[in-house]
Formats: sequence, structure tokens, C-alpha cells
Amino acid sequence: MDDMAFVTEDKWMIESGGVLDCTDQQLLREASQGGRFYVRIINIKGMLESMRDEDPGKFQELKKEMENHAGSLIPLSFDKLVELSRKGGERLDEFEGIVAPMNLGQAAQVRHWRVDNHMTWRSVSRAAYEEGFYLSDWDPPSNQLMGMALCNKAAQVFDENYREEPWN
Repeated sequence: MDDMAFVTEDKWMIESGGVLDCTDQQLLREASQGGRFYVRIINIKGMLESMRDEDPGKFQELKKEMENHAGSLIPLSFDKLVELSRKGGERLDEFEGIVAPMNLGQAAQVRHWRVDNHMTWRSVSRAAYEEGFYLSDWDPPSNQLMGMALCNKAAQVFDENYREEPWN
């Protein structure tokens, strides 16, 4: 069986014991293409190191491809990459605005979900949506960027960083 890498920076997608949202599970099913591939979940650094060590030619090919394309269908110019990054940043800023009034109880709940229950960012987003946080003003309920914004704000309440231990 061939293997495929699913690349993410979400600790609880990578490490065993994480609580995956149904959207996380669907993405992994699609990546396996019905069991045709074993899906290895790694972070970006791990992917690049593995590729560099295991197949230097493929690593150089990917590097060149990344400079020219997003996937295999859409030419990606520098301006387009900047535009896509800007849009993602705007969406994250929008979510951070929504979660800005987070209270201590909400922060404690988000911390519990992420740190104690090992929920992925998508799972945290869905849990907050189902609890009615902020009038559940986002779509889809499992929006990964919203989960990141929730974790970021909750971590700040506790003078922590959501990208570092124990959050990620």
C-alpha cells in the first residue's frame, strides 16, 4: 500500500489521542482514496525534511512546483499567493473580532476542550458553535480558522500561546 502525507500544524491531528471533528475524518478518508493510501499525518517541517531525505529529486521538483502552481490546476503567481494569504488573514481577523469579548468561563471551556480533551481546531470550533458561543456566527460550524481564533483568544486570557505547549 502506498502512503500519502496529510500535512497540518494541528497537534491533535498529528498525535494519537486527538478528538477529530467529522470534517477532519472526512478529509482523511478522502486523502486515503478509499483505503488505497495509508495516510501519514505530519507537519510542514516534517514533510519537507522527509521528502528532502527520502527523495531529493522529488523535493526539488516540489520546490519548483510550489513556485509555479497551487496544486496542479491553478497557476500561482506571487501576486496570487499574496492575495490568497491576505484573504485567509482577513478571515482570521474577522473571527478574532468575533471572539474578542471572550469571558473567563468561555476561555476555560475552550482550554478544556483543546488542552484536556485534545480536540482539533475544527472540533473546538464545532463545540463552540453547538454551545452557542457568539450566537454561532460562522459557517461551517467546524471552520478551522474559527477554532484557531477561539484557541488563540482563550490562550491569551491565560497568558499562554495557542501555538505552543500545552495548546499545540
